Amino acid sequence: MFEFFLGPVTLCAPGSTNGTDDREGLPPDWHEVIGTAGDQFRDAFTRTCLYLVLGAEDASEALADGGTRSDDTVVIGTEYGNTAALARLQRHAAEKGKLLSAQYFPNATSSSASAFVNLRIGATGRNMTINAGVLTPVVALWQALSALERGRSDVSRLLVGDVYAPEAVADARLDTPDVPCRDGVVHAFLRTGTDLTAEFDFGAAGTPQPGLTRTVCKAVAQSTDAGDAAPVAFAERNSAFATRAFLDLVHTLEPAERAVLECHAPDGRHATVTVTRRHANSTDRGSQ
Repeated sequence: MFEFFLGPVTLCAPGSTNGTDDREGLPPDWHEVIGTAGDQFRDAFTRTCLYLVLGAEDASEALADGGTRSDDTVVIGTEYGNTAALARLQRHAAEKGKLLSAQYFPNATSSSASAFVNLRIGATGRNMTINAGVLTPVVALWQALSALERGRSDVSRLLVGDVYAPEAVADARLDTPDVPCRDGVVHAFLRTGTDLTAEFDFGAAGTPQPGLTRTVCKAVAQSTDAGDAAPVAFAERNSAFATRAFLDLVHTLEPAERAVLECHAPDGRHATVTVTRRHANSTDRGSQ
């Protein structure tokens, strides 16, 4: 069981791709917040992660000595990550009639979204990218909370979601042709504290069920199902929206109430996280 405090939660859904890395409907301060440095190797997913992290506000970042926090852990849960940057390099090489040389890859692969985020905020905590398919939001949250429990960081920044390049959409439709792929990334602060507890369960069903599902629901008490809300199902490919709904629900919990996020993969694997509020709601939480 993990103990923690949940800070602000934000979602950025940058709009459709139109076959390029450009997005419609970007926030008006997009370029002001993230700048253009390193854009050769930054795709739309990386830019979205940077925008969420650099634009986020959280009181824990201000230290008593006036400095800025440097031990944050960054955990990114994503299926396709910054692969659009690699695809773009391959397209450009093909246009020039060349095979793609290894010299193109060092920055494109090592400067992934999580590395860009860590460098920009000066974080010295853990830095990882998680891809567990349908189970990604639960596994990413488990990793973020593990960093807090082990004392490696006082703050974990959790980012979950995808921004789909055309190649990613085509790849997703190979095995889930009828499942929508909406762009979106959610960002949340997880801090050391005792307001909330989280319990995880991982397993595999004997008989796999077709399709993929993520469900979010609220339960009143651990000892009874009376008064439990009906689960809300999220069948879309991108886990950002189920994660956002789950974290928003956590913010609304009263003492002893629980929020449950359950993920089922087509191959029968499943993962569940149950968060219970232990104390009265804090005024230092919010969601945008």
